[in-house]
Amino acid sequence: MDTFNKRLACAILALAPFSSTTASATYLYNNIDVSSGGTAHASTSGSGPFSTGPSGYTLTAVDLLVLVDNPSDGGSFTVSLLSDSSIHPGATIATDTFHDSMLSTSLSTLSAPFSSIALAADTRYWIELSTSTGSLEWAYTAANDGIGVANEYNFYAGSVSANQAFTPYQMRIGSAVPEPSTWALMLAGFAGLGFVGYRSSRKSAVLAH
Repeated sequence: MDTFNKRLACAILALAPFSSTTASATYLYNNIDVSSGGTAHASTSGSGPFSTGPSGYTLTAVDLLVLVDNPSDGGSFTVSLLSDSSIHPGATIATDTFHDSMLSTSLSTLSAPFSSIALAADTRYWIELSTSTGSLEWAYTAANDGIGVANEYNFYAGSVSANQAFTPYQMRIGSAVPEPSTWALMLAGFAGLGFVGYRSSRKSAVLAH
């Protein structure tokens, strides 16, 4: 490989890490800062959905506005990411368990450790809170305001209601999508590698003659 090819290959390798890490942060759903209208006990396995857009996303954050009636009750609760099944909570994708002692009797933000999970484009997912031993309560809003809220639903006490008809749960769903510049960098890298291969094959052909 001649000097030009070496320099080009080194430049592509140097830029490669940025192609996998550069992304644009966005919220798919966010009403966590809207005034709360009350709380619902998680013994009913409450669920709230969010939907992706036309691009593929990576889940970066799941924040929920919650409280517990008794932090010392020894109870626990689970937070789950679910698929959608005909506008109903579907199969479990990821889940984690927390103890009531982590929270207080005042509303606070709980962050579930669901990150780096690939989300399909144009797809609905659900976040579920449930407990059989604790006193967890999930806040809901009195208004249908916030990012991604208006066209979604909520699942409570075994039934699904549109957010426009029934108060939605409060949560914030963060995600990341590749920047357009990232795609351009990746394409430039592929083009550069192709050019290196072309020059090498052409040089070999000349030498063979």
